Amino acid sequence: MTTEQREQTRRLTWEGLLNARDLGGYPAAGGRETRWGSVVRSDSLAALTQAGRAALAGYGVRAIVDLRLTDEIDRHPNPFAEPGDHGIAYTNVSIIDPAVENPPESLTLAESYLWMLDRFAGQVAEVMAAIAAAPEGGVLVHCAAGKDRTGLISALLLGLVGVPAETIAADYALTAELLRPRDEEWLEHGPGERAEREAILARFAPTAEVMLEVLEGLDRRYGGVERYLLAAGVPAADLDRVRDRLLAPAPRGAQPGL
Repeated sequence: MTTEQREQTRRLTWEGLLNARDLGGYPAAGGRETRWGSVVRSDSLAALTQAGRAALAGYGVRAIVDLRLTDEIDRHPNPFAEPGDHGIAYTNVSIIDPAVENPPESLTLAESYLWMLDRFAGQVAEVMAAIAAAPEGGVLVHCAAGKDRTGLISALLLGLVGVPAETIAADYALTAELLRPRDEEWLEHGPGERAEREAILARFAPTAEVMLEVLEGLDRRYGGVERYLLAAGVPAADLDRVRDRLLAPAPRGAQPGL
């Protein structure tokens, strides 16, 4: 499969979603690669059409981890939240505690992400536990836009298995391209002055540089992604299960371990 074909496979055109994609096919530590169909990241599933829902189930997704707040779910219910013939397990673990004060407005986007990872480490551990305990098959992780909360969890998953920082950052930055139709619509018709909207989009743009700064911050503060997750309270056994889920089998002749 060529790089172009893999990129086309990564972007999942499920009707109703803008930002759905597979985390498979990335180079990992020890000469391994992330497994296709193992973990999918996306924006909110509330807008999925019937055809989109069928495509999601047909792709092999067997568990969904919804990172949104309760009030977000109340406004835009997840179509797989209730048990049914779809056979997909659903878990809601908000990565944000609404009782905690918001980060200072003076923080950059990368600094805000690091603030979140520090203060909501317990919630991050719950998300990892949900992924580790998910039934066999694909796991889909999503928030509202699939940008910030989903971007952080995706980066942690990829970092855990040794995907290079530049590749993780590029995966994060792909969100800007996929959400461009939504952002352009808001830029043209959103509230307030256009200049204000332009400034907001620029401030919160998902660039590779933002994620590189986050990963560097985790290295400085904790010694890397795995040590951060352990400090957050994720049991080593859960980390092993997440690795086993995310990594494709080692190629013949590869050195054991990560």
